[in-house]
Amino acid sequence: MSGERAERFVRLSLLLMAGGFALVGFFFIAWPDGTLARLTEFGDSFGDFAPAPETDERLWLSLGFAYMVVITFLALIAASDVVRYRPMLLALAAGKAASSVTSLVFFAQDDVFAYLLNGLVDGFLVLATLLLWALAGRVGSPDAPG
Repeated sequence: MSGERAERFVRLSLLLMAGGFALVGFFFIAWPDGTLARLTEFGDSFGDFAPAPETDERLWLSLGFAYMVVITFLALIAASDVVRYRPMLLALAAGKAASSVTSLVFFAQDDVFAYLLNGLVDGFLVLATLLLWALAGRVGSPDAPG
């Protein structure tokens, strides 16, 4: 896939990601404990996990929300011109990789389903973002295969 087709795919994917990041960020800032409780209930369908701890430290909640805002805007800006802002996708992938790895480490330590789910979802988003980065490199490239 290259040219306009790749550009449309990358743009749409980034817009969908931005919407997802904004929605998840909103749920975590508006209802942090309720969101974690729902994730814990969902995890009970798959096994016996420890419940997610309540969000007592508002500083970390604020920083997590700020991260969601930043990645939302990284995706939105990159979607506005996928060739020009292609390097932003590497920053997005790095942030998602850091989130995935730390969540999986925390899961190994505490057996909390929300940590496992975040580690897996963000790991998938790393791969998806790197795929989008590669596709964005084919936009406007005359020698890219069609």
